[in-house]
Amino acid sequence: MLKLCLSISFATLTILIFYFNRPPEKNNAISLHIGKPYEDVLRDSTFPVKSNTAMRQTTPLVEDSTWITSPVIVKFDDPQHGFTLPPTKFGAIGYNNGRVTTLTTSPMLEALPFDELIPLFNHLQGVLKKSGWLPRNTDRNSWLKLDSKLERGALQRLLFDQAETVVLLIPHKYGMSLSVKCYVRCNERDPNTAKYLIDVSVGKDYSNR
Repeated sequence: MLKLCLSISFATLTILIFYFNRPPEKNNAISLHIGKPYEDVLRDSTFPVKSNTAMRQTTPLVEDSTWITSPVIVKFDDPQHGFTLPPTKFGAIGYNNGRVTTLTTSPMLEALPFDELIPLFNHLQGVLKKSGWLPRNTDRNSWLKLDSKLERGALQRLLFDQAETVVLLIPHKYGMSLSVKCYVRCNERDPNTAKYLIDVSVGKDYSNR
């Protein structure tokens, strides 16, 4: 369970417990990694992949993309660098030549206030660290440090103007953008009313070619 700072409210703790301990529901897991064949995604997933996949209108038809619009747990099932994301209802999976090429998702069910978003973001960073993901450039693009009130305040002010992104790699294999952004009522620039989303985008690592 997350190590929560004392400033987090009981309500926030309740939300996090719901996110990370909610029992699995029927047909709510999709298992994939970059390069995985579409047929294996079908076999390994309980989410109805086929009925949520758009087909490219060629002869024969080929898989173009799978869309997530209802609650599902995304499992990145690489045997060494895999991870499981919290439930989401936003996502898209791209294919080329019958294999997964991209995953884009927001690992949450709705936009959250800043103080509720930070424990979730820290949890994701911890999961990815344990799975061996590394920042692309530790001098200019490292993990976001959000332990202190000063660090969190600086990020919240920045997000009114731009997203903040950590670029991660499994060198020579995968690349990932882990981003946080203001999403709701951002123009008001009021930290008490704005809400935020996390974006996760995964593909091949092209930086080491």
